[in-house]
Amino acid sequence: MQPWLTPFNPAVCNAVLQAIAQGESAVSLLNAAIAGHTNAHSQPLRCVPHSELPVGMAYERFIFDTGRIPTRTRPHSPGALHDACNALMWLHFPRTKARLNALQAAAIAADGITGTRGRLRDALTLFDESALVLCCPEGDAAPNQMAQRDWLGLLHTRRSDWHRVLKPLLFGHAVLQKLQTPYPAITAQVWVLHGEFTNLAHVDAALSDSLNIALTPAQLLPLPVLGIPQWWPANSDAAFYDNAAIFRPLSP
Repeated sequence: MQPWLTPFNPAVCNAVLQAIAQGESAVSLLNAAIAGHTNAHSQPLRCVPHSELPVGMAYERFIFDTGRIPTRTRPHSPGALHDACNALMWLHFPRTKARLNALQAAAIAADGITGTRGRLRDALTLFDESALVLCCPEGDAAPNQMAQRDWLGLLHTRRSDWHRVLKPLLFGHAVLQKLQTPYPAITAQVWVLHGEFTNLAHVDAALSDSLNIALTPAQLLPLPVLGIPQWWPANSDAAFYDNAAIFRPLSP
């Protein structure tokens, strides 16, 4: 099993991703998995053909208004994989996804659909597509190490702290999509969540509560995810972090 899927429901994830890889539709699997989950209006979630999205209507607003998630199903298409990964995140982070969707819908209602998303929608989209949640104790040095690009110190010297003190949880569905064919430059945007959490539902509740209209892209810290210990065999060697094109130093 892919190590980044360990905190999730492995049976569902593996079944969905295997179906997509084989060129099959995963809609029935996804709908069975998300049964009981709802959008911000407490409407049941359901994956539906992308053709149900009305022309001219924003994707986010459609989910907010109806609970229906437009899903592409063309065999072996990147779009089908992308949408399946999105639905898997609705399964595992239902409160946070509903909160994000509500914030996106509110921004659309306020600003309309234009050629540019605006600051808030940019930040929400970046979070939705690319976030990795790092759960760590209050006062831990990890956020500062990331901000200072101390890759060796954070990812190699502190290897034994990962998955014990520093607990990464993938959230961005675009990152999950990329990880189906892994390459070292895949980068997530880290959102630090302080505290001790006993299960994924507790993380989801705290994460949802942490998001608000003040969200900006600057609050997210870039992290090449295959540098995370146990997520990629080659990173057991400190030399893995010498590639400055991937593990970039802090700009002067």
